[in-house]
Amino acid sequence: IHFFNLMFTTNMLESKSFEVELKDAEPDIIEQLVEFAYTARISVNSNNVQSLLDAANQYQIEPVKKMCVDFLKEQVDASNCLGISVLAECLDCPELKATADDFIHQHFTEVYKTDEFLQLDVKRVTHLLNQDTLTVRAEDQVYDAAVRWLKYDEPNRQPFMVDILAKVRFPLISKNFLSKTVQAEPLIQDNPECLKMVISGMRYHLLSPEDREELVEGTRPRRKKHDYRIALFGGSQPQSCRYFNPKDYSWTDIRCPFEKRRDAACVFWDNVVYILGGSQLFPIKRMDCYNVVKDSWYSKLGPPTPRDSLAACAAEGKIYTSGGSEVGNSALYLFECYDTRTESWHTKPSMLTQRCSHGMVEANGLIYVCGGSLGNNVSGRVLNSCEVYDPATETWTELCPMIEARKNHGLVFVKDKIFAVGGQNGLGGLDNVEYYDIKLNEWKMVSPMPWKGVTVKCAAVGSVVYVLAGFQGVGRLGHILEYNTETDKWVANSKVRAFPVTSCLICVVDTCGANEETLET
Repeated sequence: IHFFNLMFTTNMLESKSFEVELKDAEPDIIEQLVEFAYTARISVNSNNVQSLLDAANQYQIEPVKKMCVDFLKEQVDASNCLGISVLAECLDCPELKATADDFIHQHFTEVYKTDEFLQLDVKRVTHLLNQDTLTVRAEDQVYDAAVRWLKYDEPNRQPFMVDILAKVRFPLISKNFLSKTVQAEPLIQDNPECLKMVISGMRYHLLSPEDREELVEGTRPRRKKHDYRIALFGGSQPQSCRYFNPKDYSWTDIRCPFEKRRDAACVFWDNVVYILGGSQLFPIKRMDCYNVVKDSWYSKLGPPTPRDSLAACAAEGKIYTSGGSEVGNSALYLFECYDTRTESWHTKPSMLTQRCSHGMVEANGLIYVCGGSLGNNVSGRVLNSCEVYDPATETWTELCPMIEARKNHGLVFVKDKIFAVGGQNGLGGLDNVEYYDIKLNEWKMVSPMPWKGVTVKCAAVGSVVYVLAGFQGVGRLGHILEYNTETDKWVANSKVRAFPVTSCLICVVDTCGANEETLET
């Protein structure tokens, strides 16, 4: 051990001593370190790791220090991350501190509800609440954290109230939360400086979007917290509407009151799933809406032209619907837009090609339409043509066609690539998969699915495409399939059953906040 080697082999006082006192040392810890010096073995556990790390740091025993740091990095959770961060700072362990701080920022909504957070000193709380990298559903949660800390020891923390609440970005707090919760808080009502902060937040909501952009101070957004699930809707029974959680491969039922729709489309925007089109004997004119945070259903006026076999996607607060057919007739050129802010429908320039049973995705602000057929009847030719719509110029542009003509396929966007998955051509089901390279304007084949799907219902979370439902022609998909777009490999997950309804609707939703107690209550 380098520390003791220097102590006993140089001209230090200890080199001439028969007995050396190690002040503040724990005998059993020193014994373990001496044993390590001769055997290179040591047992690190939750009972001794802090003492071992302290001693290894003091006596410069780097291998033991690294083992302790690696052990603690694995133990970081919401209940101890703040303490580990402080420990790492005191013992000069930058790698451990970075791990703990990253966890604190990514899981702030759990961390601020712990005892460790409430017991932090004012300097650390102020520093933490000032971080842009705090991952929260909304700024409301940063405000809640600040108030919780202040109220934990209100008499002694009263002098710090202005400094703490100054780190809350009041303009980013929702208007409803400001007026109902923040304004009614006694801590704020009794403090003129804090009231000014609330008023600044209120004024921000009265400004036009252009004027808001000029305000930089206090309006930098935090890192948005996400909890992505894949929602599937189909059939009339409650169990035929479910969430799939890609983190643990679990299925959860969604309360689902609407009647069955055949060949409809769905899209997610700003906490709401919009279910459009489809038919049940006759075309359905109504648009059903599901708020995933409030777990509530309501209805709006649907597309001006009721139809089935349409496609839909969302971009910048607008819901776009394309093509489809009016109860078995030939496909439509139609392209319509619903503005979620004004709740109004508008007809946009028609597509270059009529199509139904096609795919449509938003990518980098543009709308891509791929494949489909000229009609739902037997004579409806299957298409490989593709086109893109630019909302800024309201123009359509023809793109490189797919290698394989297909309809009822899955279409997903992953990192500058649009993947077309399975579906059917004029001869039957397909297992092949191809992607469109947006930068190169060309399609390339990748590894085929381990299953042929006449209809494929899939969605992407991160770099993985999940095929969760589908129909083979003689039977439905039994277990889910996963495709890793980075490794180009398919996995058939035999442990997770697929969604039981093949004619379902599918979209990725962000359920962050859906299972949390809302701060307004």
